[in-house]
Amino acid sequence: MIYTLSVVMAIAAASLIGVQMMTIKQTAELQEKNFSTQAFQALQDVAEAIDMTEFSLFYTHDAEQTTIPLNSTRLFPNSDPNLPISAIEETGEISVYRKFSISNNHSKMDQSISYTQAQIPRFQDGYNRKSALDAQNLRYQLFMKERADLPLSLRLPPNILAEALDTILRRNGIYLDYKYTVLTQIDGKTAHIMGSEDYNPGKRTKLYKRLLFPGDDPIKPDFLCVYFPDQNNSFLKSTTLMVFPSLILTLIIIVIFIVTLQIILRQKKISQIKNDFINNMTHELKTPISTISLASQMLRDSSVSLSQSTVDHISGVIFDESKRLSSQVEKVLQMAVFNEGKLKLKFSQIDLNSLVETVTSNFDIRVTNENGELKTNLQAANPFITGDEVHITNVIFNLLDNAVKYSKSNPVIEISTENKSGWVIVQVKDNGIGIPKEHLTQIFERFYRVPTGNIHNVKGFGLGLSYVKRIIDVHNGKIKVDSTLGKGTRFRLYFPLKNNQNYGKED
Repeated sequence: MIYTLSVVMAIAAASLIGVQMMTIKQTAELQEKNFSTQAFQALQDVAEAIDMTEFSLFYTHDAEQTTIPLNSTRLFPNSDPNLPISAIEETGEISVYRKFSISNNHSKMDQSISYTQAQIPRFQDGYNRKSALDAQNLRYQLFMKERADLPLSLRLPPNILAEALDTILRRNGIYLDYKYTVLTQIDGKTAHIMGSEDYNPGKRTKLYKRLLFPGDDPIKPDFLCVYFPDQNNSFLKSTTLMVFPSLILTLIIIVIFIVTLQIILRQKKISQIKNDFINNMTHELKTPISTISLASQMLRDSSVSLSQSTVDHISGVIFDESKRLSSQVEKVLQMAVFNEGKLKLKFSQIDLNSLVETVTSNFDIRVTNENGELKTNLQAANPFITGDEVHITNVIFNLLDNAVKYSKSNPVIEISTENKSGWVIVQVKDNGIGIPKEHLTQIFERFYRVPTGNIHNVKGFGLGLSYVKRIIDVHNGKIKVDSTLGKGTRFRLYFPLKNNQNYGKED
């Protein structure tokens, strides 16, 4: 269930990140599209403003020209300029098409002719207006042809273009810094006519382009080109405002998931360790209890002859097993009290060389019984520290006890002391079975025992090294372990010569 939950949560987190990235990407693309629309619209507005300026110049120029009658000799050179349309029609210069038919009835013909004569002034006015418009268009085309022949810098002053471009960009909501230029064709080559001096777009720069003067000769077009150097940075900043909160929230979710998963796995591990501890404790307590029960039954059995030697032997067994049982119970209670912070330490000055000699002399008999060897090498010139003698004695005893318990056969144990950089170092080295590297960081945890499969030849609760670590910690010391599987283990205990928080550092 835990692994399934982890996989599902990982997939959900990855999907969430993917959806967020897709949404952010679409938003960024939409922002870029909107910006491009605004930029192109701004350039179109600039082109239209320039065209309107051209119109204004034409009207000003046209108003300054001498007024010429629309039916003057420039338009009808073969007729009197003051003649009406009917008279000009008679000269053959124009043709007038009437929408009425001439009837054979004389009275009707007279009525039609009379009606037509009444409409002639209106026709004359309409003709005059149309002629004026055509003449004006002709004059505009001539004016624009003359303008097209002008140099571009005279036709479109740079300051006018710069002002129009800046104003219209701001009006369209574009406040980014920009670079612009006007491109034209000279001898088949593209040339920069005017614009920003530092105009230099890169290969990946988004360039916005608009044709100026679309009515000019298409062979020599002029283009207004604009780009925004900070466009990508602007999009990145606006996108970051969305990415950063989403990223933070996603990271928070992932961290919470990882922490929750670690807590679940740790609780599972603790539960397994406690189950192993209960099983070990059951076996450890059951053996002395069974022995005591068996011995007491022998004392109560009337069929067994109880000589003095038999009674002494049975009572000795009961005493030894009771002491063993009491010791095991004391270990559990001691660890519980120690973890609750109720254990009181009695600090005094300790000679570690002397303490090690005392422990090894008492332990040498056990090593000898195992056909082993216990070596001492006490080289600490200054072995005096401040600490609790009882607990430090227990620490060294536990390490020696483990060295014997986890030896293959004929244990060889070396214990030594030395001074180094403000420390007194006690080293315990054995030739035992060793500890796998993956378990070295866990051996100091409560109830933890290195897995040995179905082999239970070494009894214990997994409290010894946890106790050692806690005692070293309260003495402001350090403990280090090196181990090679199948070759042995070495424990090094560092005790500060000055027992305070500012103890020395190892070289």
